[in-house]
Amino acid sequence: MRRINIYWLVLSIFLCVACAGNDNIGDVEPLSPDYKLPQGKSPADDRIVEYYDQYGTYILYEYTNDDIHYGSYYEYTYNLPDPQYVGNMLDLLEDIWFDLYPIEFHRKYMPYAIFLTADLNGPLGPVFSYDGTSSLVLGKCSEELEKITAETKFAYKKELQIALWNMWLNKSVFEFPDEFFKVSDYSRTADADPYSPNYARNRGFVAHYQMGEWSLFPTDWMTGTLGDVLDLSAFIMSMISRTSDEWASDLTYPLVKKKYDILQNYFLKTYNVNLKNIGNTVY
Repeated sequence: MRRINIYWLVLSIFLCVACAGNDNIGDVEPLSPDYKLPQGKSPADDRIVEYYDQYGTYILYEYTNDDIHYGSYYEYTYNLPDPQYVGNMLDLLEDIWFDLYPIEFHRKYMPYAIFLTADLNGPLGPVFSYDGTSSLVLGKCSEELEKITAETKFAYKKELQIALWNMWLNKSVFEFPDEFFKVSDYSRTADADPYSPNYARNRGFVAHYQMGEWSLFPTDWMTGTLGDVLDLSAFIMSMISRTSDEWASDLTYPLVKKKYDILQNYFLKTYNVNLKNIGNTVY
């Protein structure tokens, strides 16, 4: 099995503290929680406390500017949400996130903090995850939720799922089956001609949601090779954001289908997560 960190943003800090000259260091004050729940202004406060008790996750509608920007390399603006709409936001999150994964999975991989905003304006849209932390910032906690359309809900689900998986992959929390990386040849680039044996789909490569046909260009320009990490990311992000109808054409290519099935079966068996079902969930 392989553990993947897409951006290799790993910071190791070793801190050694020596205490000498006195064996009795006195009483140690217990650490106080980072945030106090309930925050006291939303009809959904009891639900927020239940989520914290179950998953250890803070869902926050009141926080400081330093809290929400901690660890962020990006500039964005936001407005605090109206606490009266937090219940609507939790209903939405249950549909597009919480209900799509088993409880045990959430207990291991739920973000540490979820900051709710009325709107979120920045380079990454209405959902934002931090590199190097376990926090999410979510927009749309406003009166907009009272009239949200099925189309908007589906689009928001895709953005949220991509943000979650980017966060998990960046933090290298999963192991992946070696057999996935043995299917395709990474030693040379593909091409865009569907009639060529070297066509990306014939080689088992799918488009990346951000980079398009990434396999047409070398990941390492010095060697001309492709990156297996990008290959994995392209599959994962497509599986959690595309329906079976949207996958139908790609799955006619044997190597694409083989890699798709490897990941689908592996996550079902290892993590009890149905990637196909996440992509297929529509409203």
